[in-house]
Amino acid sequence: FWGPSGGPTAARGGVLTWIRTTLSLLAAGGGDCTSVGTDDVSGGMDVGPGSPMPNGPVSKAPATGVESGHKTAPVSPSCRPVPSAIASTPEPMLNPLEEHRKVDHLMSQPLVEGGTYYLVNRRWYIEWKQWVGHPDMQSPKMRAMGDPCSPDLLTMEASLNTAGADSGISPLKRNRTHSWTKDRPGPIDNSELLEGGSSALKKTMQENSDYCIVPEDAWSMLSKWYGGGPTIRRRAIKVPSGAVQLELHGINLTVYKSSDLDTDSPATFNESKCTLVKAAKQSICASLGLDPEKVRVWDFFDKKRTVNLESHLDETLESCRIDDQPVLLEERNADGTWPYDPKDEPAKASTSFTGFGSSSGGNSSDAPPLRGVVGLQNLGNTCFMNSSLQCLSNVPALREFFLSDKYNESLNTNAYKTEGKLAKSYAELMKQMWAGDASKVAPRDFKWQIGQFAEQFSGYGQQDSMELFEYVVDGLKEDTNRVQKKPYLEAKEAEGRDDKVASAEAFESYRMRNDSEIDDIFVGLYKSVVKCPETETCGRISVTFDPFLSGKIPLTSSEAQTLTTFSVTVVCARSTKERPDPVLQVTVKLNKEQSVQELIAVVVADVPGLRQQCCILVEVHDKKLYKFFEDTNGLDSIRADDFLLLCEVEDENSAKWQDKGYSSIYDDEATKSESSTCGVVIYHRKKSEYRSDLYGLPMLMSVPKQATCRELYKLVLRKTQECVLEGADMPAWKLVRVRKYSENYEGTAIDPESDDPVGLSEGHEYMGLDWDPEATLPPRLPAEVDSHRSRNGEPERHLTDLLRMFVEEEKLGPDNEWYCSKCKELKQAYKQLQFHHLPPVLVLQLKRFQYTRWSRERLSTPIRFPMEGLDMSPYCTSSSLADCSDADKRTYDLVGVSKHLGGMGGGHYIAFCRSSLDGNWYEFDDSWAKKVSAQDVEEDRVGAYVLFYLRRDQRPESFGKPPAPAAATLDPSPAEGLGRIAATGARAL
Repeated sequence: FWGPSGGPTAARGGVLTWIRTTLSLLAAGGGDCTSVGTDDVSGGMDVGPGSPMPNGPVSKAPATGVESGHKTAPVSPSCRPVPSAIASTPEPMLNPLEEHRKVDHLMSQPLVEGGTYYLVNRRWYIEWKQWVGHPDMQSPKMRAMGDPCSPDLLTMEASLNTAGADSGISPLKRNRTHSWTKDRPGPIDNSELLEGGSSALKKTMQENSDYCIVPEDAWSMLSKWYGGGPTIRRRAIKVPSGAVQLELHGINLTVYKSSDLDTDSPATFNESKCTLVKAAKQSICASLGLDPEKVRVWDFFDKKRTVNLESHLDETLESCRIDDQPVLLEERNADGTWPYDPKDEPAKASTSFTGFGSSSGGNSSDAPPLRGVVGLQNLGNTCFMNSSLQCLSNVPALREFFLSDKYNESLNTNAYKTEGKLAKSYAELMKQMWAGDASKVAPRDFKWQIGQFAEQFSGYGQQDSMELFEYVVDGLKEDTNRVQKKPYLEAKEAEGRDDKVASAEAFESYRMRNDSEIDDIFVGLYKSVVKCPETETCGRISVTFDPFLSGKIPLTSSEAQTLTTFSVTVVCARSTKERPDPVLQVTVKLNKEQSVQELIAVVVADVPGLRQQCCILVEVHDKKLYKFFEDTNGLDSIRADDFLLLCEVEDENSAKWQDKGYSSIYDDEATKSESSTCGVVIYHRKKSEYRSDLYGLPMLMSVPKQATCRELYKLVLRKTQECVLEGADMPAWKLVRVRKYSENYEGTAIDPESDDPVGLSEGHEYMGLDWDPEATLPPRLPAEVDSHRSRNGEPERHLTDLLRMFVEEEKLGPDNEWYCSKCKELKQAYKQLQFHHLPPVLVLQLKRFQYTRWSRERLSTPIRFPMEGLDMSPYCTSSSLADCSDADKRTYDLVGVSKHLGGMGGGHYIAFCRSSLDGNWYEFDDSWAKKVSAQDVEEDRVGAYVLFYLRRDQRPESFGKPPAPAAATLDPSPAEGLGRIAATGARAL
């Protein structure tokens, strides 16, 4: 069907046998006789196996330059990476087990400094793991059967095949039942990792969620077997802490010349953050035709001269705080003088002790409406940092501790990693934010310092505002810790002692190692009670008092946290009286450890007349059938935003449709298909000027293997009328036989008037239903819907409900067992946490983000939270309530909220804070700050993520008189509910 040129050739009568043979060979070769090569998004120069790498730890950012030693030249059209005209001849196809054996052990090796690595789209990599039968893709029950590449299983497989054994099936074969769901992956597709319409790598990606890191040897094999691209190559570098990381993006420099400052198109360069300033200067000057001896280079952040880098030539760009930003090349005048007098004071930009400080923006006309109401410039996906910093800035005690320089009295220059530098940088930032003379501040030095202390914040990927809060506060604690040498102390249990005595001992032990003003502000104590489940034979109860910096409040119960919500689009084989619409949406909840087979069973139970044995579950991405799921696949490999399509086909033996295109040790006579039908995947396509676009969802059908072309048209017409047309007339259309991932018109049109057999294979095939380009598409064409739409109607919950659930006794899960020292083994114990000592500032994280090995999920549950008068009494131990009768020390008022807007991949952080100067609320969205009402703060309950509460005895006078308790409560039935919990807590203790 495809000739050497890739175009259609005749397929008629006497050549059917030749056609079938050709199709089989093409499938075995992975596609057409002519294929497109890989795009290299690596900075220009191709680095393949055995090729020498440039010197130095260079980051090769997308399409921004060509490597030359340790420098990067500007990109010209001729330098841009382009697709190869013809790919190399693919290697003979290996069986899936052999692919697994060759690649899997390479993936577990640690990163090596200076090593070359490649990024692979996580979606494609998961499909490949499914193809090779990787144990990670199976449900936990099946994973227990072992790695299919283990020596024992390999030996077993070899012996069975060598001896021609057919009396038994190995564990591997049981895990990989023959079905049409084991589809060999198409070419590697990394386009999702790039910014739309460009070759620039996205900056919001997360490892194992968006991409996987593949060593050079593994990439070499995968690219030869599958082809595709673009190739995304990166170098591993060592960060200041000594850890080795992959430098994904490098530093993009926008270069201005003093002789052409008003240009609208400055030159752009990409450098590794490990590049020396001297090397970068030489590289840039060479590219622009300038003499380095007649040029001075400046940090030109915010287009203002900040630091003369000539005195830092032997330092790296990173150590000079140079990020994605402008730099200035100051060209010497003809008379030997410089345009700028070296004695001139640089633009107001640096008050930092380092010389590379946080710049302040604006002038007197840009003064903020109130001291402290200042925006923080986004330095590149740093909204998470800005949100947390604004909330911390509006904690009065913390702010005054640094503004007054009191922190210097306990500055610990021997603190691990931070060495007192984080505290200094934070103090400088607070002084700029509260100076009252700028409308925005760029926290450059602070970002650099926190990046030295916690490497995950050194780049420009989107991070978590709560995680940053914890790292910042922990670093500030260490930088101002009065304890220079920490004694070794063992944790002690209460062992029947009074709570007052045991908690005082625990708190004193904590203070012997952590004694700072920061601890006094944020640290509280939990009472933790753990009970062995063997009450009759053991009965051990462990009681400890544990310090906490913040409360991590789940939005669901422990049992519900193990569940995942799946939104499944179901396409039935035909409509019935019970379900007149053959396309419907079903939402189900299952345990993450369950299998695909169990998911299908639950969906089938919700749809009358749906036959489980005829159902096939697939993932659709970008309107293409992306992946077939096997019954044994684990649900933890499915992401919350994956689009799931469950198709019912006519043939109940469809689950045994065989794959085509490979022969391997998986071939087992006992499991060969006895089905008389072939699986056919049909894409709805409509031709545009240069290509055909896909519309709606693919249709899955079972077609008799001996069907003629005319019969195939009748079957497709009936299926389309039921699922798409709903009785309307069928526009002009035709069927085209295509490849798996075909969006163009390569392939062969099928003659609707021919009575020749179609020539369907033993496995499954792909076809395009091509609509007339001039026809109007049926409005009922099934569309790819938002997988989150079923969650938009989640019921609202109260913070008080979540706190109740937080302090209830729970049974630990199998992955979080407790070691019982009496039973001498791990147990799924019962555990209860309660608040015992409440700090002046109570930080509560609403746990909106859930993670599995392969996926991340954001919970969009609306949470209503009290603005004032949060009474923590019901969630405290009875002993702490008896010891403290002051209600103000158990009551809290909201002072700040870090909010997350949007989804996992493209979210944005903002902050709402209440000023202690005037008592009003302000919204902070990066550089912008404005006054808002308390109602504005409450409105977005889906975005609320981290809540900062100020204890009532710390309440500023500007907040005014607190409301009466009755007006502050949110509980619909407070007296009954709180009384019941208090009584339960007392009995439990």
